[in-house]
Amino acid sequence: MRQLLHSILVVLVLQQAAAAQNKLLWDGENTGPATCTTAYGSILSGADAHAGNFYFRAEPDNSHSPRIAFNCTGMWRSDISRFDELRFFIKSSQPDQSTSVRFTTYFAKSNWVNLQPYLQTSGTIGTEYQEVVIPLTALKTATYNLSSIEFLEFATSPVAQVKFYVDDISLRDQTPPIISFEPVSQQVAKLRISERPDAVTCYNLPHYSISSSTDVDFQSATNPVKVGRHAFVTGLVPQSGSAIVQHELFLIFDKPFKDGKTYTLHVSELLDPAGNAATFDTTFTFSGLAIFGNVKVNQVGYLPDSPKLAKLGNFLGDAGGLPIDPANPPVFQLLDQQDNVAFQGECEFLKTDPLFSGEEVFELDFSAFKTPGKYYIYVPGFGRSDNFEIGPDVYNQTYHHTARALYFQRSGTLYPDNAGEWERKGLPDGEAEIHASHLNSPLYSATDYAPGTKIPMEGGWLDAGDYGRYVPTAASAVFTLFTAFELYPEKFPDAHLNIPESANRVPDILDEAKYELDWLMQMQAPDGGVYFRVTPALWSTGLPAQENHTLFVSEKTTQSTAMFAAVMAMAYRNLKNYFPEYADVCLDKAIQAWAFLAAHPQASAPVNVPGISAGPYPDPEDRDNRAWAAAELYKATGQAGYNADFLNLYGQIPHEFHATMSWQQHTMKAAWAYATTQFDNDPTIVTEFKEKLETVILADYYDRTMNIHAYRGAYHPFKNYIGYGTFGMAQSYAFDYIMFSHLLQKPELLDLAKIQLDIPLGNNPLSKTFITGVGKNSPRSPLHWSTVTNQFADPVPGVPVFGPAASLVMNRPSSFAIQDSLNRYPYGFKKEDPYPVLRRYTDAREAVEMSEFTVQEIAVTAAVFAFFSSVVNDPLPVEQAALEVQTENCRTNMERNTEFELAYVERNMFKLEAKPAENVKSDLLTGQLYDISGAKKHSFKVNAAGTTHFEGNALLPGIYILKVQNQSGDPVFTEKLIIY
Repeated sequence: MRQLLHSILVVLVLQQAAAAQNKLLWDGENTGPATCTTAYGSILSGADAHAGNFYFRAEPDNSHSPRIAFNCTGMWRSDISRFDELRFFIKSSQPDQSTSVRFTTYFAKSNWVNLQPYLQTSGTIGTEYQEVVIPLTALKTATYNLSSIEFLEFATSPVAQVKFYVDDISLRDQTPPIISFEPVSQQVAKLRISERPDAVTCYNLPHYSISSSTDVDFQSATNPVKVGRHAFVTGLVPQSGSAIVQHELFLIFDKPFKDGKTYTLHVSELLDPAGNAATFDTTFTFSGLAIFGNVKVNQVGYLPDSPKLAKLGNFLGDAGGLPIDPANPPVFQLLDQQDNVAFQGECEFLKTDPLFSGEEVFELDFSAFKTPGKYYIYVPGFGRSDNFEIGPDVYNQTYHHTARALYFQRSGTLYPDNAGEWERKGLPDGEAEIHASHLNSPLYSATDYAPGTKIPMEGGWLDAGDYGRYVPTAASAVFTLFTAFELYPEKFPDAHLNIPESANRVPDILDEAKYELDWLMQMQAPDGGVYFRVTPALWSTGLPAQENHTLFVSEKTTQSTAMFAAVMAMAYRNLKNYFPEYADVCLDKAIQAWAFLAAHPQASAPVNVPGISAGPYPDPEDRDNRAWAAAELYKATGQAGYNADFLNLYGQIPHEFHATMSWQQHTMKAAWAYATTQFDNDPTIVTEFKEKLETVILADYYDRTMNIHAYRGAYHPFKNYIGYGTFGMAQSYAFDYIMFSHLLQKPELLDLAKIQLDIPLGNNPLSKTFITGVGKNSPRSPLHWSTVTNQFADPVPGVPVFGPAASLVMNRPSSFAIQDSLNRYPYGFKKEDPYPVLRRYTDAREAVEMSEFTVQEIAVTAAVFAFFSSVVNDPLPVEQAALEVQTENCRTNMERNTEFELAYVERNMFKLEAKPAENVKSDLLTGQLYDISGAKKHSFKVNAAGTTHFEGNALLPGIYILKVQNQSGDPVFTEKLIIY
């Protein structure tokens, strides 16, 4: 009787699950005809329904295919690829008929499938309903797996006035889930499941057991004491946007597995929501060294004299944090590449952190260890970290990538000599049109260009993932670059970044800033006011060269004019030693902008132009902008009038100092410029600024990063505010610490800056870097032109994405897919839902709040890594004062009667041809590669009368100098080459 009762209960569970999973596409009963889109057919009610009241009547002819859409059933553009069968009922107005069906969506069409083989009653369609059962494999094509559907379409028919009646269209899932396994810790095993498990029976503990013949504690089959369920979206399917979901179950045991012991895991029954049952058996030998994900480190590395912190913890879904006993914290070991223990310590429990990481967070401090080398951290029973390096040059490559990311934001054409595999054409239009909305602006004047006028608009950085160019973010980015150059100019060499202007005796970073300034000058109107932005009317989707829509110039604003004046004054100071005439023009432009502001004392309202889809960057206040401009003009000229203007404006605004990386808040920039001028200033202003930095700002920074957040992050202390770059505040805080350490003469602040660098480089809950091309686990799909579908194999390196976001704006289908409670569990649809906020990240272009960036994030990231790099602008180890690459193949004739030709073969592979003149004895030659600082990095023998192949894959990206020497050590050939 008990067994019979158990069987009945199982049947009931299976039936309920099947009802939940086997999906109804359409039956008309809950929607009626009003909201369903049809073509060459009608939704009707009456006796011709198979069940209920409604049915679809398809009315084909020789030329037209009937179809019904799923926009009325919640299945519009749904992913049905995981189902096995399409089922519906069909009859005809005439006997012995046939037809075919297919699914279509906006980007693809499935195979046509003739219904005859799949009719369940007879071989033709008659006047009585019969069921059709079609395997979805028959409909799928090589390029369309039904990951998005919009319509079910019926074929044309040569039979006059034939009609087909269709009802109860559904999908069936008959495939059991696929299970894989990996240990998470000495007490936790993880099951990865190919689809969502049944949300009730998956917690049935007797369905899971582990036994062992080598571990006495598991000689009898042992069930877990708890099961945790977890689901999250790892990405989106290209084109369809369907969610790629990872489903996990964590089996938590009350006894530890032991290293070297062998165990058998048995899953007796795991159901999916349709009731399909899977079983699973596997044998494994436990090894803590095979476990990754619990120990988080800076994946790039640590400077020898710096804090070195790692974290221990993980999230087990609705089971909470990975169990680690805070009363008995584990030890950790630092091991070298030969697995020798170089350092040992004890993990320190920091806090239970349900809102942000979902973990029981422990910290591993190995700051006392300073020996350069390559290492990893191991915590017995909990696993190991990724490899990392300790050394003075660990950030050189990251600096190189992030600084070059600004070059890759150029709106013009990127040529292969500089862009390598990311060559592309630029925006096609070198002009932009004055928008009609200018007439409504209170700043419009008689000297302004009339609406519809085309003005030059070339150069400048693309602001972010879109192809607009905005003054607010441009000004913020240029401020960071110039401030960094003023504080540590030795970190910005010429010929370092392989940009078109390299090797012109000007630091590359100033050349890059000048590229942006050239565009900014075009944004100044004849009366000195400055336009807010230039954008197309709609968001761009393809490559820059495919943006063929008109570019519109939005109206002038006082905020943009003030920021323009500030950065042009900075440009004068920073460029006058390199481009003196250009610097004078910058100052003239700044003065014109300041005169415009004096004539227009009222702040502009935020720009909102109907019909223009672009970043709003709203800022209703402009006195902080004006104060910044006055301070920079005073710092540039020393003129007393600007000092008086600054004091007047500064006295009108709250002395609230926000992070310097901001397109909206400029009080910090204003105070900084005034406090660091070489001219006389008001000491009370400077003293107050320094005191507030020490007592308020630094105290707040420290509290947020070292007390509130277990992962030491600079993100907001209220989880609902995480998003749109708040995760990237780590680099901003690091740059502020560098600035404050200079102003306050507190070098100890630099250690706090170094800790911030850990966060975007992998020491975070996801153990993921948030800069493309950097670290082991970096973003693959930022909202960047290099990730447009099927264009480039890899994203441009060096792009710092925004990272986790508490929520996504629900005006995009992708936002629903990522946050759907069926795809993210525990729930994380709303900001206040329990899913930990620092885990709310999906690497997808469509997730704008997570995957985008702006040029101000790129600039501040490059500035920070420049400071902590070992790059310096030492002289190059060559005889020539300057070098240029004119073509891909370079020829040089030397006095020694040997002609050399250096050719690029493929990425980081080169060919050097040596052709001695006739009757000239071949010398023994050696090739040496030097980096930009003059350090020799590679040496090889050169065939003095033939071809030598060499590669640079083992070298960090950057510009290198190849010097070929004879036996006497004299150079016979020197050339520049680029390693990517």
